[in-house]
Amino acid sequence: MYKLFMEFENPTKESVQGFAVHGDIGFVLYHTGVCAAYDLAKKNPKPLGVFKLGSYNEGSPDNRYTNHANSAMFGPILPGEKYPLLYVSAGNSGEIDEKGYIAYCAVEQIRKTGGVFSSQTVQRIYYKNDGIAETPFETPAWGWPFSLVDVEHGWYYLFSARYRTRKEYSKADNAYIVTKFALPSPDSGDMTLYPRDIKEQFLLPFNVFATQGGTLFEDKIWYMFGFGTEAYPNALRVIDLQHKKYQRCEDLSNTPFRDQEVECCAFYDGKLLINTQDNKIYAEF
Repeated sequence: MYKLFMEFENPTKESVQGFAVHGDIGFVLYHTGVCAAYDLAKKNPKPLGVFKLGSYNEGSPDNRYTNHANSAMFGPILPGEKYPLLYVSAGNSGEIDEKGYIAYCAVEQIRKTGGVFSSQTVQRIYYKNDGIAETPFETPAWGWPFSLVDVEHGWYYLFSARYRTRKEYSKADNAYIVTKFALPSPDSGDMTLYPRDIKEQFLLPFNVFATQGGTLFEDKIWYMFGFGTEAYPNALRVIDLQHKKYQRCEDLSNTPFRDQEVECCAFYDGKLLINTQDNKIYAEF
């Protein structure tokens, strides 16, 4: 059962995107890489602070590089820091450039000084597909993978599909792909991962359209899909990383947020929270 948890004010003119939680604070990301922090305990719709990520980009050198901030989750916490590192799926294109996929992972260090939030990009993680033919693996993504981190075990995952997940790109052999790497050390600077770095990979049936954002919790990937429309109903997939299969496939078209576009999800106080484009957060009870 899902219920409305809270509503929040959008302090930007941009669309709602990624969502991550640390302590009692929910961090909602907006297109271009603006972040707003909200008090989840008090459920105050007004943000505690609004700030730009270090990876903020509104279209330089062109729109492909805009930070869509599509998905986000917290990772390890560095010594002396209050907030863990935030791993943001950045970029706005499935194309490639000389660094690899334009859609990369921006690792952000959020700080709060004198009551004011700020963020600095401490690392960028790229993936370059050079050498895939010499491995037993397949290309991890059609071009726009989402980054997820397993802090407990030290793994970094790319989650995507063979082909773009909208209906106009449908192909019978599409599949979702989970690809595992060792989690790059944050103090190693910008990092490019290659096929030779892949530790493990597995495929899942393609049974839902329109990837949104997600998180990793208790050895499972929790991921949102859909636009809240008849053609693209909202859905949840829970992927068991140990057994390499779907643990849960849920149609959300009969929930209170059935006609709202889901964006991302995170856990708070043991509950799954889902944020939507309508500036609302719902909780599973």
